[in-house]
Amino acid sequence: MGKIVIAGEMLIDMITADYVDDLGKAENFTRHFGGSPANIAFNLADLGIESKIVSRVGNDPVGHALIDHAKNRNVDTRYIQIDTSKPTTFVIVSKSKSTPQFLALRGAETALEMPPLNIFEGASYFHFSSWPISYKRSRKALFGMIEHASDRGIKICFDPNYRRVLWENGLDGRRTVKSVFKYVFLAKPSNDDAFHIFGSMNEMGYIKAFHKLGVENVVLTLGKDGAIISNGKRSQNLPSAAKTVVNTTGAGDAFWSGMYYAMINGADVFEAAKFGNATAAFRLGCQSPDSPLDKERIERDFL
Repeated sequence: MGKIVIAGEMLIDMITADYVDDLGKAENFTRHFGGSPANIAFNLADLGIESKIVSRVGNDPVGHALIDHAKNRNVDTRYIQIDTSKPTTFVIVSKSKSTPQFLALRGAETALEMPPLNIFEGASYFHFSSWPISYKRSRKALFGMIEHASDRGIKICFDPNYRRVLWENGLDGRRTVKSVFKYVFLAKPSNDDAFHIFGSMNEMGYIKAFHKLGVENVVLTLGKDGAIISNGKRSQNLPSAAKTVVNTTGAGDAFWSGMYYAMINGADVFEAAKFGNATAAFRLGCQSPDSPLDKERIERDFL
């Protein structure tokens, strides 16, 4: 069984205690350990899949708390860097049943450095989000990792969660994101992600645009309408498995985690998306995005 190398943000999510349409009107918040790559690493540990995460936190109480939490979730923390000048990143997020509002106060994760390259030994997949390529310093490290993984035949998977507001001034975010697609075995954009990258298109237009730029497999998630899976030769619609939506935070990360679990165990992208869909449905029904995944319940209740 191969392993997965994950690169990107570890951060603190401050999620509103109540459902709000306007983040500026929220009064009470609950702290959660997060960052999409970190969530995927936590989820994979729950599912018994080995992963290694490359990230960077501040030399501050919450940064050390993130590392301790990762250890408690059985995640390898040897490649989590500690920054002595930048604080740990915080994101303020609205509790939501649709697309949440957020405000990112970015710090140490924007200064990610290249890890020892032996981290890739035995890896089957390399996963990253758009966050580390949104700042010049961390982008240099990330591109070095992409090149190293690509040269060794490791399958590269990209979460293209592009939002202009997250990018360092002076960087052309859309152009940079699109330049990565030629390396990508699998991308899992949401409909919102695709809109922010390509503008207004229909669903199959988005999928064709990803394939045209080099992405081999695309899973376009559509919220309550499920997902569309495409390998460039055929496509398949997948209805949502969710029975209850309590909170959307972390559902996309759970979808990724379920797909990785299935692919590591030999599934193709179509079968993997079914397990990812079920894993996301489990997360949507959880009060807390920190709740460990329960593989037996996922298989029993959502497949």
